[in-house]
Amino acid sequence: MKRSRKYIFPFAVFILAVIAGGLFLFSCRSDNRSRTGKTEIVFWTGWTGKEMAVLQGIVDRFNASQDRIHCRMVTLAGVYQKVRIAFAGGDVPDLMSTIWAEELAGYAVRDVLEPLDPFIEKSGRDLSKEYMPGLWKMFRFEGHTYALSMTTNGILYFYNRDIFDEIGWGSDRVPKTLEEFEELNRLCVKRDEEGNLVRFGTLPEVLHHWAYIFGGGWYDEKSRKITANRPENVRALRWLQEQAGQYDIRRLQRFQKSFGGWINSANCPFYVGKTAMYSSGEYMVHHLKRYQPDLDYGWFPFPAPPGGRENCCVVGGSVFAIPAASKHKEEAWELLNYLTLPENIKEFCLGIHNLPPLVDVSRDRAFTKDPVYRDLAEIMSGENVFGPPPVPIWIQYLAEIRRAEEYALYGGRDPKEALDEVQRRMERELDRVLRQKKLK
Repeated sequence: MKRSRKYIFPFAVFILAVIAGGLFLFSCRSDNRSRTGKTEIVFWTGWTGKEMAVLQGIVDRFNASQDRIHCRMVTLAGVYQKVRIAFAGGDVPDLMSTIWAEELAGYAVRDVLEPLDPFIEKSGRDLSKEYMPGLWKMFRFEGHTYALSMTTNGILYFYNRDIFDEIGWGSDRVPKTLEEFEELNRLCVKRDEEGNLVRFGTLPEVLHHWAYIFGGGWYDEKSRKITANRPENVRALRWLQEQAGQYDIRRLQRFQKSFGGWINSANCPFYVGKTAMYSSGEYMVHHLKRYQPDLDYGWFPFPAPPGGRENCCVVGGSVFAIPAASKHKEEAWELLNYLTLPENIKEFCLGIHNLPPLVDVSRDRAFTKDPVYRDLAEIMSGENVFGPPPVPIWIQYLAEIRRAEEYALYGGRDPKEALDEVQRRMERELDRVLRQKKLK
């Protein structure tokens, strides 16, 4: 049968794409011996630019420290979908930091990651005590450790001290309760003579974080049960809905977006005084020094309602794991163990302006000389720090939580109804996954 050109061309493109993908994976495959005579291992990372340069320096030092292993680092920045392709095909690197913490349980339940517990035991390190408690929990699934990390980020509210003085609140006074936070937010709103908004406080959002602050949670690990519609979660969403309605969320978002830019831009609305408070991590200090060095700012942890959790943070980010199909697991662990030594984590975090995930390193004078890092180190070392729950459908679950938040804030849907729907959907999905993996 003669084929039409309109069918031949797409088919040819498909074949070329398959070949190109195969060549990429082949290029990342490690041979048994490198040109130096060492065993070569391949390490996939998502960092680029300065961050990758700092990491490369540590990897180079590892390569020079012994005569058995050589690590070749490859960046997958912007193309993390290749990780899923690699797992599907079984042609994986030996170590990767191209996995988001939110994906960890989903990969672990598929048995594509190597449990690290035997390696950790042989290393003689008690990593459960070295890492911040919330992060250590984040690395584990069904009683096993599947990942480690070199960095972490906390989150606080930064505030403009001059604006706090202007409204009569006081530049040294920070809200201790949710009620004070609400009052402060009202005072920060400013309009011109025609009634147009020229400044506001902040717009509380991100339900999955505020639910923890209100005392809630999303998953019961012991019973393997979804807990989307816990009363505390509903209260958190109802409060966010009330705040959105009080300040007209659509108008606030249009106002904020009219300035453009995030914290890595001089046009960030916090830098130009259009918002009095801004939630961000310790890296905000670096950006403030670069884009608005004269801004007089302070900070405070997220305030909690009565019965809620004080000093509460959510964490995530990229994690380091060894694929189960790696041909050089022992060598990969030797590299991972080296990368997570305190001195190397200190060097990396100082180089990229992140908070160290190891408790002792986070309290090093090199970090705590900056009071923002000092305060976050204490918060992040506490009990109210939550990573993605160890549920293998968290990526899908989180999308449903965000959708429920949008329905409530923008569509006026009843928070209880919205979260009841999330509960039903995710119960069915989790049941399907657990039965398939025979975990139920």
